[in-house]
Amino acid sequence: MLNVDKFLKLNGMNKSQLALKAGLKQANLYAGLKNPTLSTIQRLAKALNITPGELLESQEELSPKAKTRTSKYARMKINAIVICNGEHYEASSVRELDNLCKFLKTKEKDFKSLPEA
Repeated sequence: MLNVDKFLKLNGMNKSQLALKAGLKQANLYAGLKNPTLSTIQRLAKALNITPGELLESQEELSPKAKTRTSKYARMKINAIVICNGEHYEASSVRELDNLCKFLKTKEKDFKSLPEA
């Protein structure tokens, strides 16, 4: 489930406005927040003026143990563009890139079912 509340506040938007800006029906927005597709994540991120990685990072809750094991490079600023199956993703930190890789790995079975170009 995606947590967009923080970004809605930053953009001064409500969920109805987000649905409109992302080109989604409001009912589809609520379904997309619970079980998002790659397309929905990209549309929401674009509507909120953030990267897909930032949207994914917002849902991650680290346990206290996990926080102590975080790499010293996790907050390092980078510029990364990942192209996966024709879709573009951006990451501006090592943590975002790591989260993006984890997300894409969960979608790997979806990619395998697509026809090859």
